[in-house]
Amino acid sequence: MNHSGKPCLLSMKVPVWIVCLHWLIWTSLLSEAIDINCCQNGTTWVAGRNCSDGSNIRIKCTLGFYKINGELEEFNITQTKNGTVLTEIESLIQISQDHFCIMHTEHVDKPSAFVCFEETYMDEPPLWKNILFFILSVISAIFLIATLTVYLILPELREIQDKAMMGAVSSLAISYIILCIQHIKEYESEEITMCVTLAFFLYYAFITAFFWLNIVAFNIWRTVWFKNFPIKDRILFPIYCVFGWFVPTCFLISALVAHHIQGSHLKPHFGEYRCWFNGTAEVWVFFYGPIAFLLTLNVIYLGLTSWRLWHEYREYSGNKLRALRFKCLLYIKLMLVMGITWIFEILSFAADTTQWYWIPTDILNTLQGFIIFLLLVVTRKRVRKLLAKKKPCGIVFPKSWTAYKDEEYEIVLPEELELSQQETMIIIHL
Repeated sequence: MNHSGKPCLLSMKVPVWIVCLHWLIWTSLLSEAIDINCCQNGTTWVAGRNCSDGSNIRIKCTLGFYKINGELEEFNITQTKNGTVLTEIESLIQISQDHFCIMHTEHVDKPSAFVCFEETYMDEPPLWKNILFFILSVISAIFLIATLTVYLILPELREIQDKAMMGAVSSLAISYIILCIQHIKEYESEEITMCVTLAFFLYYAFITAFFWLNIVAFNIWRTVWFKNFPIKDRILFPIYCVFGWFVPTCFLISALVAHHIQGSHLKPHFGEYRCWFNGTAEVWVFFYGPIAFLLTLNVIYLGLTSWRLWHEYREYSGNKLRALRFKCLLYIKLMLVMGITWIFEILSFAADTTQWYWIPTDILNTLQGFIIFLLLVVTRKRVRKLLAKKKPCGIVFPKSWTAYKDEEYEIVLPEELELSQQETMIIIHL
């Protein structure tokens, strides 16, 4: 204090220019430290790492980052002696200022945050696991394409049930091809458009596959329960196509609208961390919820079908009853393959764990294409018999396959009946 009672700023004779220089350096460093905005100069975040002025967001994360949606999750920004700290309200996790940034988006009131992943809670799969599931996805894609090819080159496999099954197989084939691409190509923020596009294609392909499987289960149920179904097959299949392709399109449009419209509603958040959903609620609402509902319907349809075929139904002839039982068992096996593996997938997601004991079910889930090929081609004698007779593309199959008894034979074909009558007339004349 000086004699006037005012605080003395300089008790020592230090040159004023040195004090000013230190003050400028300190304030510049401080302003740099406390500037926690992802985008500079008042610009807003657009997508990925991009700001509205074309620059990149100012955050560097070794292991990537995730988004805290300010309209759905609460967080606080506080000043401590160690700098600015972000605190997640729900988990009470505190994040230092060099591991997060605050982003502002147009037409959204509350700011959100990008937070760096830390090794302590990072949930990235090891390299060997990525390589393994890439190989399995390639195998599944190849066998699904092979299954689809076999059914396309054999005109005898054009029943409405086979057509419905091909809808599911083609959708699954597209799904596994996209999964292969995602496994071999790491996510790059500069390729956000490609990442999000692949995510939407994958979403549509998976949803479509499960809708077609639901059609398969419904069709075998209506065949058994309704001897004279009021709608003919030539009209019924277009209806199936509307349900199998158009309804999933409605799901896709809903996801697209939710993804691109600004607001506090639930969004898929494709591309924010990976080329898929980001968030538990999002996955349940857009993906696992509809799948679980369709799987439940499949269990009901096939359960009712099995009960009637083996315990009540006696109206069909022996051949038709046997053929229906074979088809029912075939699709029960198919539903078990796809149903149980996906049920375990949903359970592992609900348990929020990546423990090693889920790996066998993940492997089975990824090998669905190979298992479907075994069920629909290898173990189906009717298909092998047709392959041996037709010799598609000049490929010679074992002759023993032509002697197989068609387990799906229901009625005598008109051509066979006419030929039999002609042979009978010749014998009579002789």
